Amino acid sequence: MKPIITNCFCRLLLIFSLIAVILTGSAAGQPLHMKPVAVIDAQMGAAPAFWVMAPANWQVSGGLTWNSALANLVTANVAITSPDGSAGAYIHPAPLYISGQIEQQWQQGALYLGMIVIPIPNSPADFVRHVVLPRQRPGARDIKQISVIDMPEWAGTIAAGSQTPGTAIQGFGNCARFSYTENGIAWEEDFYCVILVSHSPQVPNVFWLADRNLSVRAPKGQLDALKPLATTFVNSFQLDRSWFARFNSVQRQWIAARQQGIANAGKLSRAISRSSDAFDAALTQSWRTRQQAEDRAAREFSEYIRGTENYQDPSSGNSVELPGGYDHAWANPLGEYILSNDAGFNPNQNSGNNWIEINPVR
Repeated sequence: MKPIITNCFCRLLLIFSLIAVILTGSAAGQPLHMKPVAVIDAQMGAAPAFWVMAPANWQVSGGLTWNSALANLVTANVAITSPDGSAGAYIHPAPLYISGQIEQQWQQGALYLGMIVIPIPNSPADFVRHVVLPRQRPGARDIKQISVIDMPEWAGTIAAGSQTPGTAIQGFGNCARFSYTENGIAWEEDFYCVILVSHSPQVPNVFWLADRNLSVRAPKGQLDALKPLATTFVNSFQLDRSWFARFNSVQRQWIAARQQGIANAGKLSRAISRSSDAFDAALTQSWRTRQQAEDRAAREFSEYIRGTENYQDPSSGNSVELPGGYDHAWANPLGEYILSNDAGFNPNQNSGNNWIEINPVR
């Protein structure tokens, strides 16, 4: 079970890149300023767990939670919202679940070896409707499913990157739009979800989780304008190598402790405090492999959500996808970008960050 725990959790974090990005809903007529944002793991000494691009004036709330009762140890519950709260993107918690023969012996919702006993949903949209929405939007009323777009290639790429010897992992993905009212406001919310299911011939149960469990919402009628930004931010995600190594170290210690029957919250805290920033060549290669898999998943996702332009960053030399619909784009050495349709706009007039105008790669 260890491989799917590690692979799926770290892939789960990647979800945040998508959520962070989906939201940058600046009108095409106004300059759009984006900057890299670190998502911090407070329990690991405020270490950055991963980085995403987000609007410069949007607020990040929530974060990572370590829980000794869960098999994957860490879950993310994060929101990036506009200053007035009129739009937001979210990463929802995604623990491991277990289904199959265990359902005859354990009550639904109970924990078994750190996994939640619950039947496999009929689809990712069904999982969102019956699990995610009730927990994350408890005040929602008059919930309606508006549409579903299946994303089999995207889900298949994510599943392929999670394969381990002795198991068969399948991926099922879609984007489901729901409408509802909350606090008197009519909302629409797109949930991007990929369910990974792990089968093993020797085990009468299956392990599964929502590898992608994110959403973006806006007031009714305003959500479609945010879709092109999703592809941009998928490619902006960077998992921090030091955090990844420390997470793996803690997980190895915790699994060993569970096998000895001494797993508890105090043991987990001590394991976290003993972890260091050092990581070996094997972990470095694992991190690089994971980044490559995420790049492939991002390309698959871009096939579903269009509206971006590909640019060459002059500082890093890497390509970057930015929202389309803008005539001018600038980059600076800090990894920030500004997009504008105003021919007379020059970010260097009000900033000392050495902005350089960049052009799309044709």
